[in-house]
Amino acid sequence: MTRALVTGGAGFIGSHLVDRLVADGTAVTVLDDFSIGERSNLRAAADAGDVRVIEGSILDPGAVAAAMKDCAVVFHLAVQNVRASLGQPLENHEVNASGTLNVLEAARAAKVQRFVYCSSSEVYGNATDTILSERGVVPEPVTVYGAAKLAGEYYTKAYHRTYGLPAVVVRPFNSYGPREHGQGVAAEVIPRFVIRVLNGLPPIIFGDGSHGRDFTYVTDTARGLAAAAGCDALIGREVNIAFGRMITIREVAEAVIRLCQRPDLEPSRDPPRPGDVEVLHADTALAREVLGYAAEINFDIGMQKYLDWFTETYPDPSVLLEEDAVNWTLPG
Repeated sequence: MTRALVTGGAGFIGSHLVDRLVADGTAVTVLDDFSIGERSNLRAAADAGDVRVIEGSILDPGAVAAAMKDCAVVFHLAVQNVRASLGQPLENHEVNASGTLNVLEAARAAKVQRFVYCSSSEVYGNATDTILSERGVVPEPVTVYGAAKLAGEYYTKAYHRTYGLPAVVVRPFNSYGPREHGQGVAAEVIPRFVIRVLNGLPPIIFGDGSHGRDFTYVTDTARGLAAAAGCDALIGREVNIAFGRMITIREVAEAVIRLCQRPDLEPSRDPPRPGDVEVLHADTALAREVLGYAAEINFDIGMQKYLDWFTETYPDPSVLLEEDAVNWTLPG
């Protein structure tokens, strides 16, 4: 049985990737420092298959080397998120760029058969193109997070060119679904909206709500990541994984209000946030051509699935309601 290493495997996307790999018959080793990820996210996969969990940081070469043992494939998802980068740029670079080098070096030494680097749509930044293609669009990252993820892409391709590491770069767009973070520094827009609306509070939009994202249901993201590992035609290249439809943040807020059956609520507006990219809309042609991949779950169906999971998991949403902390502060 093939064994794969998933760094950051206890996190939101990582744990869904672990689920997918186990369902496909792959043994999995997870390396996670549990700063954001949760052990409970791995419970179902551990019950269903061969899952080893190692608590450790990608900044620790010894922990990375130990986790790499017996692994033929590496999925590198461990990351410090975009909002943390605004207040902690040096730490964000260290985790996302230097940490990636640690994982690449361990993969080279272990002679793994495939390395999949999970980048981010944030590398595109405010590129001038309306629809973002891997072929021709010059990345223009806005945040240190986006720049560090782009550095990770370049390191990954350098290890392919210099050392022959069979590596693929995947650029997922905004994933959503079960286990998505709703509180603290890792909180994302959809669970934040859901928590507020279920508690009878208006969702808060930063700016005028015209910012757009290509929201992709997390199981579709995990399926794309898993497929990329088996595609020889993508070695040394990058590929977008997304649904291929742009939805504005205001439309998301309105969808949450409608699905939660709270027509009495209207989104409220706060000033724009620093570092917010205007529009992220993926060109998915390469994924279709090379991977035969297309996302299957559209936004309306995905939101209903997510809300069903949320209300079953949290029958009393008031326990999740916290003061709306600003999780994107700039350094003083």
